[in-house]
Amino acid sequence: MMCLHRIVPVLFVFGAAVAHAQDPPRLPGGYPQKPVRIIVSSAPGGGQDVTTRPVAQKLAESLGVPVVVDNRGGASGILAMDVTRQAAPDGYTLLVGATSMILMGVTNKVPYDIRAAFDPVVQMTSQPYLVVLHPAVPVSTPKDFVAYAKTKPGILTYGTSGPGSLHNLGMELFQSITGTKLIHVPYKGSGPALVDLVAGQINLMFTSTTSGAALVKNGRLKAIAVTSRERVPVYPELPTLAETVAPGYELGNKYSILAPAGTPKPVLALLNGEIARIVNSGDVKEKFAADGADPAPAVSVERFRSEYNGEVSKWEKFTRTMKVKL
Repeated sequence: MMCLHRIVPVLFVFGAAVAHAQDPPRLPGGYPQKPVRIIVSSAPGGGQDVTTRPVAQKLAESLGVPVVVDNRGGASGILAMDVTRQAAPDGYTLLVGATSMILMGVTNKVPYDIRAAFDPVVQMTSQPYLVVLHPAVPVSTPKDFVAYAKTKPGILTYGTSGPGSLHNLGMELFQSITGTKLIHVPYKGSGPALVDLVAGQINLMFTSTTSGAALVKNGRLKAIAVTSRERVPVYPELPTLAETVAPGYELGNKYSILAPAGTPKPVLALLNGEIARIVNSGDVKEKFAADGADPAPAVSVERFRSEYNGEVSKWEKFTRTMKVKL
């Protein structure tokens, strides 16, 4: 069992710029008056960390106070969630939540309802997956694949980063919609699964646009679709699963900012507006695009809360009705 007390957080502090084009925003009562801490559940260099740091730097400049990125890796994100949940709901402690956090909540890995424990603030980015096959699989479209898979029930294999992962649940959802039956081969990470797919040890998997791009380009893998709701600019030729074989299907890794439940609404609104502006402008937007990620469109706190809780409910219903073995 992991000894959580031995995990040492890594802090990145982004100081506020000395000069501002305009005075930083202040709410009645003076918020913010001290450093803001953003907790991420990955080590430095991980997806959450790489996404959060440029946002934190710009947020420090915008708010006029230091913004600290606090790396709290361990326990599959539960440690970071617990630290945030127990913090004062004053806007000075925030959490980066990936889609994996939702899965932790709906599969009872934490003893509380994440919808009651956290206030959703704003979504930063989303990144869809490519549906990639080994070139030996004799199909080139989603419709062809579904037809082919139905002739081989329980034979074709897909790789994931482990039981209960987003890849695992996403593929189970795909099967439930299309009526296919695939065999799950879990790995200790997406990297080893991708290596085995290239080697022909498994038949298909979902992979991030950044991880799969080079392998698709050089012909070592074959991409037939994207998992987003709409086609992505980097792969305009690839159809979505939703438009071809799985109506309503959407899967992607989303990075969002959350706060402890009970954080004042004016604080949530201020952070929502500033972070939405940051991810949709300048070099931050360009950096995300280079990484294959899309900045989330600016929406109000209320709308984002509704969307986030709807995502939780969707996965909660699916895991209960399908009784996926984790």
